[in-house]
Amino acid sequence: MTIRHSKRVVIKLGTSTLTRGSHNLDRALMLEIVRAVMALKKQGYEVILVSSGAIAAGREFLNQIKLPKDLCYKQMLAAIGQVKIIEEWEHLFAIYKQRVGQILITKADLESRERYLNARDTLLSLLEYDVIPIINENDAVSTQEIKVGDNDNLAALSAILTDADTVLLLTDQMGLYDKDPRTNEDAALIREVETVDDKIVSMALGSKGELGTGGMATKIKAAKTCTEAGITLIIGSGGEPAFICDYLTGKKPCTRFLPSKNPVLAKKSWISAATLVKGTIVVDDGASEALLRHGKSLLPKGIQSVEHEFLRGASVEIVSSKGEVIARGLTRYSSEELLMIRKHDSKEIESLLGFTHGDEAVHRDDMVIFKEK
Repeated sequence: MTIRHSKRVVIKLGTSTLTRGSHNLDRALMLEIVRAVMALKKQGYEVILVSSGAIAAGREFLNQIKLPKDLCYKQMLAAIGQVKIIEEWEHLFAIYKQRVGQILITKADLESRERYLNARDTLLSLLEYDVIPIINENDAVSTQEIKVGDNDNLAALSAILTDADTVLLLTDQMGLYDKDPRTNEDAALIREVETVDDKIVSMALGSKGELGTGGMATKIKAAKTCTEAGITLIIGSGGEPAFICDYLTGKKPCTRFLPSKNPVLAKKSWISAATLVKGTIVVDDGASEALLRHGKSLLPKGIQSVEHEFLRGASVEIVSSKGEVIARGLTRYSSEELLMIRKHDSKEIESLLGFTHGDEAVHRDDMVIFKEK
């Protein structure tokens, strides 16, 4: 297999990697990671880091004090730890006179197209001025409703944001095994995955670690997001940062998830992976046929009903008359407006509403198809 040389890579560092499985940050390991990142930059790579470890850093700063399990205390640790861990990264990169910038993200920043583009512009501006972005979820203020949930998938979404070629997830394992290597001596490393199917997903279940919020299952989900967007995802061991470059070039054993040969656009990846569904549009059989088999946009004439209230630009599920979710997309009209123009020809929109946002209820470019015939 020919390894395509990536020039923009997102490297995700898990808590178990940054602590080497202990309760404290391993500064010596972090320095090795910095050294490896600087070596990549000398080879022409642009590097973005997604760094876990904020809560572990907060616990360390408070001398591992025992706290109640209430969410507010976990967020307190994150608030303290976000400061401490960025201080560590800034200090270590300063040894090489490399500047870093911190970006704290919640899922809400990715659900809004405007905020998504703002985050993208900020990240690309940092890269333009040779500043390494260090991304983490803003756990100090995130609630369950607005969390991405884990930094594996945050890394995948960050790669889509920045048009990265590759995501490297560093963890406490060499990659994905056909069995849990901690309990099966004969477990074999899977070196290459072409398609993230049910078999691959089943291999990843039940592998959650104690220190982090992820596990192999979240990495497989991230791999699916990346590969569908045309991005290579690699899982490798974080215990030996010197091998980071070897993972990217295929010289070191790891698991490499190959990008789809028919990747969806970055915008469609965002629609599929990051947006929160606000409503449902039920379409007739003719509209289903047009979407699934002919690659058409959804026109008002094919809409049977509209469920829930939502504004223009909201993410909606498109459902067939049989109740099957066939697509997700961004609507050009609000739910109230769609109810007024459904079952009508597009040429009637302006007379019905007094204005028009275009002939389509959901344009093909703003739509991801989930069910193919």
